[in-house]
Amino acid sequence: MFIQLKDHKAHVFIQNKLDSSKENFIFIPGAGMDHRTLSMFKLDSIEDKYNLIALDLPGHGYTTGPLIYDVEGHTNFCNQLIENLELNNPIIAGHSWGGLVALDLSSKIKNKMTICINIAYPFLVGEILLEHAKGNLDQAVEFLTKYGVYKFPEVEIKSQGFGVKGSGFYGRTKGQIKSPYGTKTVESDPEREIKLYPLKRLFNQAQKEISSIDLKSCNNFRLSDEKINKLSNVKYIFCDKDKLARYNPENVLLKNLQLDEDIFILNETGHFPFFEDPEQLQRTLIRLLGSNDS
Repeated sequence: MFIQLKDHKAHVFIQNKLDSSKENFIFIPGAGMDHRTLSMFKLDSIEDKYNLIALDLPGHGYTTGPLIYDVEGHTNFCNQLIENLELNNPIIAGHSWGGLVALDLSSKIKNKMTICINIAYPFLVGEILLEHAKGNLDQAVEFLTKYGVYKFPEVEIKSQGFGVKGSGFYGRTKGQIKSPYGTKTVESDPEREIKLYPLKRLFNQAQKEISSIDLKSCNNFRLSDEKINKLSNVKYIFCDKDKLARYNPENVLLKNLQLDEDIFILNETGHFPFFEDPEQLQRTLIRLLGSNDS
């Protein structure tokens, strides 16, 4: 559905029809990604109880209007949408950069629970990745999948296309190819490109600078000590093979939190658990949501 806000025509994806009798599970995708990410989640076991909702942030997916260049601006956008839809006391989940938005949002609104999946704080993005994202998105996505993906899913996953499509390196040939974002060389494992295709295509947006904007905003985002101390009912999901957002028990966000109560670590999984192991992610989410009911 589309919601007209003051400055944006916002797209909101709802798995089924919005049902006022259900609780609301709102998902905020990671950097450069959009509502299609939610289609990779395996959430069939909670559909009867929750409205499953994914937000397209400005420039992502189908949401149009001025681009936003910081986490806090995206937080305000999400807040406007939640108020407009009257999604009171929702559960808010975010992946990676989207987890930062979810975290910031939870410090500003009343919500039942916040679930941050694979976040770092501070989330410092290196210059190499920032340069790739600015000039050659194919190279940026290759970097993210090289260090972020640990294994391929057991069941083949398909994803819908969007925005700039047709990147040639998804073919079965080797050598240098051209794509809408630049050039890339496939040297040794074209089969890997085919397996990664459903994940990689989620980064294709109508405006190719979106990933660059999102990643830059990671470096600038900080919560005040006061906000950190006031965070309540925030849960964290990490993956033990994630090289992009490693679990650090000394992190300021995790002080006084407990493993298996507030912090959950998925086994043998990298940065994209909804792609790599959606079954394990679903089991963890069910456990989290169940603990919230008790």
